[in-house]
Amino acid sequence: MSEQAEPRPLIEAEPAKPVEDSGSVPRSEMARRTGYRRRFAIVYGALALVGGIAIGALIVLVSRPDAVPNPSWSAWEPDGSANARVKQIADHVAKEYRFQGEQMAVALGGPPTVAAGGDSTSPIPVAAIAVRPDTSTGQAEEDDIELVDASKSMQYVLCGLGDGCALSSGPPTEARHTLLRREALELALYTFKYVDGVQSVTVFLPPPAGGQTAGTAVFLERGDTGPELAKPLSSTLSPLTPSVGAIKAGELQTLNRITRSRLYQFQYTQAQDLSAVLVLDPIA
Repeated sequence: MSEQAEPRPLIEAEPAKPVEDSGSVPRSEMARRTGYRRRFAIVYGALALVGGIAIGALIVLVSRPDAVPNPSWSAWEPDGSANARVKQIADHVAKEYRFQGEQMAVALGGPPTVAAGGDSTSPIPVAAIAVRPDTSTGQAEEDDIELVDASKSMQYVLCGLGDGCALSSGPPTEARHTLLRREALELALYTFKYVDGVQSVTVFLPPPAGGQTAGTAVFLERGDTGPELAKPLSSTLSPLTPSVGAIKAGELQTLNRITRSRLYQFQYTQAQDLSAVLVLDPIA
């Protein structure tokens, strides 16, 4: 007669003890546990609030791309190659300067060259610009000539509709010449800002009618306009181009500070390699 085997546990272990109810936990321990729970709740709540604010701000910025403006230096900007930009700058600026209802002058822009003269129709490239010092103040000597690399330069020729590119109407006045200097400054600022590699700009002003007086040019280097290039153009020159004699006092002061000492008479000489050198003599 076989005996029935008693069931035995697979793993011998002590029987589980019942969990103690909260009545057996000391009050001090319960208070400590409650304090931790409150602290964690506060921390998690703060993190949720910060996360919610960040997500909300991101949604606003994505849905409203114009909420954060991207300030630009000027309202208008040229594009394309360097030469294309120079020509666009010449057209854009020149059409804004008017006298007696008509455009004062057309502007021809490009790398520095000079007409060959004679039977030749090909312009001669300008290899260098020689800037003679102003010795009238006693701060420079005659031989302190600054030689500028013309390969990093651009030039503009302001040509009126009269004979020899002179302005076609009205007597020459200081106020009109000042407005032409303003145009020269605006051309230079646009060029320095938007044409890479340009370190100097020469702007040839229209000559007086009759050709009895030498023409003048404004020559500016990038360093002459550093502060003006670091702020919007409208902070230097009013977006609305003034008429002759109507430049505001503050703008006129800036214009004179930058361009008056950089006004020159000019001539050309030939280098040994047959290239041209532009020679600038300061006007006392």
